[in-house]
Amino acid sequence: MQLTDEPLSAPDSLRLIQNMIQAAKQDLSDNSFDLLLWGWLVLASALTHYGLLQVGYDKPWLAWPVLMAGGTVAAFVHGARRERRERVRTAQTDFMVYLWAGFGVLMLMLIGVGIAFGWSRAYPLIIALYGLGTFATGGALRFRPLVWGGAACWVLATVAFRAAFDTQLLLVAAAVLVAYVVPGHLLKSQYRRGRAV
Repeated sequence: MQLTDEPLSAPDSLRLIQNMIQAAKQDLSDNSFDLLLWGWLVLASALTHYGLLQVGYDKPWLAWPVLMAGGTVAAFVHGARRERRERVRTAQTDFMVYLWAGFGVLMLMLIGVGIAFGWSRAYPLIIALYGLGTFATGGALRFRPLVWGGAACWVLATVAFRAAFDTQLLLVAAAVLVAYVVPGHLLKSQYRRGRAV
Protein backbone atom coordinates (compact mmCIF):
# COMPACT_ATOMS: atom_id res chain seq x y z
CA MET A 1 0.00 0.00 0.00
CA GLN A 2 1.46 3.37 -1.04
CA LEU A 3 1.32 6.45 1.15
CA THR A 4 -0.54 9.36 -0.42
CA ASP A 5 -2.43 12.42 0.72
CA GLU A 6 -5.67 10.90 -0.54
CA PRO A 7 -8.09 9.38 1.96
CA LEU A 8 -8.01 5.60 2.25
CA SER A 9 -10.76 3.59 0.63
CA ALA A 10 -12.92 1.42 2.87
CA PRO A 11 -11.12 -1.82 1.87
CA ASP A 12 -7.70 -0.18 2.39
CA SER A 13 -8.77 1.14 5.81
CA LEU A 14 -10.00 -2.30 6.81
CA ARG A 15 -6.76 -3.93 5.62
CA LEU A 16 -4.69 -1.37 7.58
CA ILE A 17 -6.70 -2.03 10.76
CA GLN A 18 -6.37 -5.80 10.31
CA ASN A 19 -2.58 -5.46 9.86
CA MET A 20 -2.32 -3.37 13.03
CA ILE A 21 -4.40 -5.88 15.02
CA GLN A 22 -2.25 -8.75 13.74
CA ALA A 23 0.94 -6.88 14.71
CA ALA A 24 -0.44 -6.25 18.21
CA LYS A 25 -1.38 -9.94 18.57
CA GLN A 26 2.09 -10.99 17.48
CA ASP A 27 3.62 -8.62 20.06
CA LEU A 28 1.54 -10.30 22.76
CA SER A 29 2.68 -13.75 21.68
CA ASP A 30 6.33 -12.72 21.58
CA ASN A 31 6.20 -11.08 25.01
CA SER A 32 4.62 -14.14 26.60
CA PHE A 33 7.41 -16.34 25.19
CA ASP A 34 10.16 -14.21 26.75
CA LEU A 35 8.38 -13.89 30.09
CA LEU A 36 7.77 -17.63 30.30
CA LEU A 37 11.24 -18.63 29.13
CA TRP A 38 13.10 -16.44 31.62
CA GLY A 39 10.52 -16.84 34.37
CA TRP A 40 10.69 -20.63 34.39
CA LEU A 41 14.49 -20.67 34.01
CA VAL A 42 15.09 -18.24 36.87
CA LEU A 43 12.52 -20.04 39.03
CA ALA A 44 14.22 -23.40 38.37
CA SER A 45 17.70 -21.90 38.97
CA ALA A 46 16.75 -20.23 42.24
CA LEU A 47 14.98 -23.31 43.61
CA THR A 48 17.76 -25.66 42.48
CA HIS A 49 20.37 -23.38 44.07
CA TYR A 50 18.31 -23.31 47.28
CA GLY A 51 17.86 -27.10 47.29
CA LEU A 52 21.55 -27.80 46.64
CA LEU A 53 22.48 -25.32 49.37
CA GLN A 54 20.20 -27.12 51.83
CA VAL A 55 21.74 -30.53 51.12
CA GLY A 56 25.26 -29.16 51.50
CA TYR A 57 26.43 -29.41 47.88
CA ASP A 58 29.73 -27.50 47.58
CA LYS A 59 28.81 -25.65 44.33
CA PRO A 60 25.06 -24.95 44.51
CA TRP A 61 25.42 -21.89 42.29
CA LEU A 62 26.13 -24.10 39.23
CA ALA A 63 22.40 -24.19 38.49
CA TRP A 64 22.57 -20.58 37.31
CA PRO A 65 25.19 -20.73 34.53
CA VAL A 66 23.90 -24.07 33.22
CA LEU A 67 20.25 -23.01 32.94
CA MET A 68 20.97 -19.41 31.88
CA ALA A 69 23.25 -20.58 29.04
CA GLY A 70 20.42 -22.69 27.65
CA GLY A 71 18.01 -19.79 28.03
CA THR A 72 20.31 -17.40 26.23
CA VAL A 73 20.57 -19.76 23.24
CA ALA A 74 16.77 -20.21 23.15
CA ALA A 75 16.21 -16.44 23.39
CA PHE A 76 18.61 -15.73 20.50
CA VAL A 77 17.01 -18.39 18.28
CA HIS A 78 13.52 -17.10 19.05
CA GLY A 79 14.63 -13.48 18.50
CA ALA A 80 16.14 -14.32 15.11
CA ARG A 81 12.92 -16.05 14.02
CA ARG A 82 10.88 -13.08 15.25
CA GLU A 83 13.04 -10.66 13.22
CA ARG A 84 12.51 -12.69 10.03
CA ARG A 85 8.74 -12.78 10.31
CA GLU A 86 8.23 -9.25 11.64
CA ARG A 87 6.42 -7.18 9.02
CA VAL A 88 5.41 -4.17 11.02
CA ARG A 89 7.67 -2.44 13.51
CA THR A 90 5.72 -0.40 16.03
CA ALA A 91 6.83 2.22 18.54
CA GLN A 92 5.79 -0.25 21.23
CA THR A 93 8.12 -2.88 19.76
CA ASP A 94 11.00 -0.38 19.69
CA PHE A 95 10.29 0.58 23.32
CA MET A 96 10.39 -3.08 24.37
CA VAL A 97 13.68 -3.68 22.55
CA TYR A 98 15.36 -0.73 24.28
CA LEU A 99 13.82 -1.47 27.68
CA TRP A 100 14.93 -5.09 27.74
CA ALA A 101 18.35 -4.32 26.21
CA GLY A 102 18.88 -1.83 29.05
CA PHE A 103 17.62 -4.47 31.46
CA GLY A 104 20.26 -6.87 30.12
CA VAL A 105 23.06 -4.34 30.58
CA LEU A 106 21.98 -3.63 34.16
CA MET A 107 21.66 -7.35 34.85
CA LEU A 108 25.26 -7.89 33.73
CA MET A 109 26.34 -5.05 36.03
CA LEU A 110 24.46 -6.62 38.95
CA ILE A 111 26.07 -9.99 38.23
CA GLY A 112 29.37 -8.15 38.57
CA VAL A 113 28.19 -6.73 41.91
CA GLY A 114 27.30 -10.25 43.04
CA ILE A 115 30.69 -11.63 42.05
CA ALA A 116 32.64 -8.74 43.60
CA PHE A 117 30.64 -7.95 46.74
CA GLY A 118 28.48 -11.00 47.39
CA TRP A 119 25.16 -12.21 46.10
CA SER A 120 23.29 -11.21 49.24
CA ARG A 121 23.86 -7.60 48.15
CA ALA A 122 23.01 -8.23 44.50
CA TYR A 123 19.82 -10.31 44.77
CA PRO A 124 17.61 -7.56 46.25
CA LEU A 125 18.69 -5.24 43.41
CA ILE A 126 18.09 -7.97 40.83
CA ILE A 127 14.56 -8.49 42.20
CA ALA A 128 13.99 -4.72 41.99
CA LEU A 129 15.23 -4.77 38.38
CA TYR A 130 12.74 -7.57 37.59
CA GLY A 131 10.08 -5.23 38.94
CA LEU A 132 11.14 -2.34 36.74
CA GLY A 133 11.16 -4.43 33.57
CA THR A 134 7.76 -6.00 34.12
CA PHE A 135 6.15 -2.81 35.47
CA ALA A 136 7.19 -0.83 32.36
CA THR A 137 6.25 -3.69 30.02
CA GLY A 138 2.85 -4.00 31.68
CA GLY A 139 2.29 -0.27 31.25
CA ALA A 140 3.29 -0.37 27.57
CA LEU A 141 1.05 -3.37 26.88
CA ARG A 142 -1.69 -2.06 29.18
CA PHE A 143 -1.63 -5.45 30.87
CA ARG A 144 -2.35 -5.10 34.59
CA PRO A 145 -0.96 -8.46 35.81
CA LEU A 146 2.52 -7.36 34.67
CA VAL A 147 2.13 -4.00 36.42
CA TRP A 148 1.04 -5.71 39.65
CA GLY A 149 3.83 -8.28 39.32
CA GLY A 150 6.39 -5.48 38.94
CA ALA A 151 5.06 -3.71 42.02
CA ALA A 152 5.15 -7.01 43.95
CA CYS A 153 8.83 -7.38 43.01
CA TRP A 154 9.59 -4.05 44.66
CA VAL A 155 7.96 -5.24 47.89
CA LEU A 156 9.91 -8.52 47.69
CA ALA A 157 13.15 -6.62 46.99
CA THR A 158 12.57 -4.48 50.09
CA VAL A 159 12.13 -7.64 52.17
CA ALA A 160 15.18 -9.24 50.55
CA PHE A 161 17.52 -6.49 51.79
CA ARG A 162 16.90 -7.74 55.36
CA ALA A 163 16.69 -11.48 54.59
CA ALA A 164 19.30 -14.22 54.87
CA PHE A 165 20.91 -15.43 51.64
CA ASP A 166 18.97 -18.69 51.38
CA THR A 167 15.71 -16.80 51.96
CA GLN A 168 16.73 -14.37 49.20
CA LEU A 169 16.82 -17.30 46.78
CA LEU A 170 13.20 -18.08 47.68
CA LEU A 171 12.32 -14.40 47.23
CA VAL A 172 13.91 -14.45 43.75
CA ALA A 173 11.75 -17.49 42.94
CA ALA A 174 8.64 -15.74 44.27
CA ALA A 175 9.47 -12.59 42.29
CA VAL A 176 9.69 -14.36 38.93
CA LEU A 177 6.60 -16.38 39.74
CA VAL A 178 4.44 -13.28 40.31
CA ALA A 179 6.11 -11.02 37.72
CA TYR A 180 6.99 -13.40 34.86
CA VAL A 181 5.40 -16.83 35.08
CA VAL A 182 1.82 -16.03 36.11
CA PRO A 183 1.49 -12.90 33.90
CA GLY A 184 3.25 -14.74 31.04
CA HIS A 185 0.68 -17.55 31.12
CA LEU A 186 -2.17 -15.03 31.37
CA LEU A 187 -0.76 -13.10 28.41
CA LYS A 188 -0.36 -16.28 26.37
CA SER A 189 -3.90 -17.35 27.22
CA GLN A 190 -5.26 -13.94 26.25
CA TYR A 191 -3.38 -14.07 22.95
CA ARG A 192 -4.72 -17.54 22.17
CA ARG A 193 -8.27 -16.38 22.83
CA GLY A 194 -7.66 -13.63 20.27
CA ARG A 195 -8.51 -10.70 22.52
CA ALA A 196 -6.47 -7.51 22.18
CA VAL A 197 -4.99 -6.00 25.33
